[in-house]
Amino acid sequence: MVNRSSASSLDKNNNLRRFRFRIYIVIGLLGIMFSALVYRTLVLVFKSPIPASFMNPESPVRRGLILDAQGHELAVSRDTAKIAARPGEIPNASNVAVLLAPLLDMSKEEILEKLNDAERKYTYIKRRVEPEIVEEIRQLHLPGIIFEKEPDRYYPNKRLASTTLGFVGDGNNGLSGIEFQFNAELSSPVNGSFTGQNLHLTINSYVQHQLEKALRNEKEKTNSKGAIGIVSQVNTGRILAMASLPDFDPNHPNDFTPDEQRNRAITDVYEPGSTFKMFTLASLAGENLMDEERKYYCPGHFTYKGVKVRCSSSHGEQSLRQVIQNSCNAGMIEASWKLPVLRLYENLKYFGFGSSTEISLSGEARGYLPAPKDWDLYLKMTIPIGHGLSATPMQMVTAANSLANGGKILKPLLVDKITSSDGKIIEKFAPRLKMNISHPESGVKVRSYLEAVTSRGGTGTLASLQKYPFKVCGKTGTSIKSNATGYRANVYQASFIGFFPCENPEISILILLDEPQGALYQGGQIAAPVFRTVLEETIPILHSGDTKEVTRLAQLAFAIDNYKTDVMPNLAGKSKKEVLHILSLFYPGSHAITGTGFLLSQSPKPGEKLTPPYEFDLKFGFPTRK
Repeated sequence: MVNRSSASSLDKNNNLRRFRFRIYIVIGLLGIMFSALVYRTLVLVFKSPIPASFMNPESPVRRGLILDAQGHELAVSRDTAKIAARPGEIPNASNVAVLLAPLLDMSKEEILEKLNDAERKYTYIKRRVEPEIVEEIRQLHLPGIIFEKEPDRYYPNKRLASTTLGFVGDGNNGLSGIEFQFNAELSSPVNGSFTGQNLHLTINSYVQHQLEKALRNEKEKTNSKGAIGIVSQVNTGRILAMASLPDFDPNHPNDFTPDEQRNRAITDVYEPGSTFKMFTLASLAGENLMDEERKYYCPGHFTYKGVKVRCSSSHGEQSLRQVIQNSCNAGMIEASWKLPVLRLYENLKYFGFGSSTEISLSGEARGYLPAPKDWDLYLKMTIPIGHGLSATPMQMVTAANSLANGGKILKPLLVDKITSSDGKIIEKFAPRLKMNISHPESGVKVRSYLEAVTSRGGTGTLASLQKYPFKVCGKTGTSIKSNATGYRANVYQASFIGFFPCENPEISILILLDEPQGALYQGGQIAAPVFRTVLEETIPILHSGDTKEVTRLAQLAFAIDNYKTDVMPNLAGKSKKEVLHILSLFYPGSHAITGTGFLLSQSPKPGEKLTPPYEFDLKFGFPTRK
């Protein structure tokens, strides 16, 4: 007979052993899983790249450079520091405030206000303090004072190309322009570097300077509300210069309004007016509807079924070439009358109107091209002469380039390449074809008509060159601005779009003046001369002739415009590299040069008379950003 108590005890022991066995299995499995996890973590740690900022918290990533087409610096990063404090660790706040005030360009009271609260564990005193000042403060060995590295963005050319470059915020992140569009690349290092990638733009600083200078002068002369200019290579779509006025200093973005910071060349739309006639003419040529033998009579207006569109004057009987030369509205409307609405609309869509140009900038407007079903009698009359639709200046340049390059609609190219901090090319940007116009030969015919505009008797004669024996061609435009209630009396926009040289174009230039005041307000009167000025100042650089001669002329033009060898130039804010280049070209001699970075002080002073041999005292450093 089995002892029940013994059997029960045996069962309990067996169950306990089985339970322990299961526990061991679970523990073993967990151990294996944990070991695998540790192994995988170690693999990731030792084989995967680690962001530089995590490897060394004291060395935050420096934002990459933005350079122009020649390698000149447009935006740079510099090391500054945030001066902070632990108030509870400062035994004599008043003494510390007295010592810091002159170094930080602050009042003793300002600093004391931050230091007097002993219960606060941390307070910052001043940001973006220059390395030289930081070192002076370190030497004071002040208790409770903290130094934190803080990368800062600096734009050595101040306003130059500011609306294209954009600016960064307090976190060193791009907030507008190129800085915003390529924020990831500029702030992302490669190959274990502590520096972001560099952007090389298509912008030529010298061309940009001349464009801005000419626009600024004409804006002030005509008391215009704004001004826009674009210089582009017709065969590549490369943007050599793009200016928008008013502009701003990206070193101090908070001192300016959003209206001053925006890039009007891509954000603002306008009715092109008569510059648009070149695209209507190209559409007629593409459809084989150009009647060069016919005469068009202009009584000063075009009237049909009670709808009247006025012309600038009564031009009388004209050929089609004279219609373009005189910028005659009546003649252009009559010439386009035989072109079906749908075909004209399709041609204008081919040119890119109503669509983004896909430039590498945010905030681009698409413009407005009414659908064919919306073309009433008024639009059928006005769209061929550039009214009743809208476009951005960049759309106009992109479309115009197709008339000079064999019918290619190219996406505007603003960034040439991206490189690492050690100069290796990460990405190279080639010209980007968006669309081919179906009748590329139309451009040759159109340009022959546009040459009449800049010839004697045309509306754009003030665009013709005086210093060089090259022919240019283009089209003037004057449009009345509108708002929600309709067209505004005596509120105009004056523009000119032209090509250089006319026969085999290399360059296109758009000039637009917004709301000029006074007696002169037409495109041929105030925009065409700006085209000529910009071109004559930049031909040595833009024209693809003999390289040595181009270089010599460019240096000569640069010297005449900026550096007279008998007067001390203002070199303030220029990089050491740029200053040394200028000295080698125009002021060779024995110079005392100290420091690195950008020119802070110079002797002789700007404007003082000079006589060879030249002896300059130049000090470089980094300006304090207040």
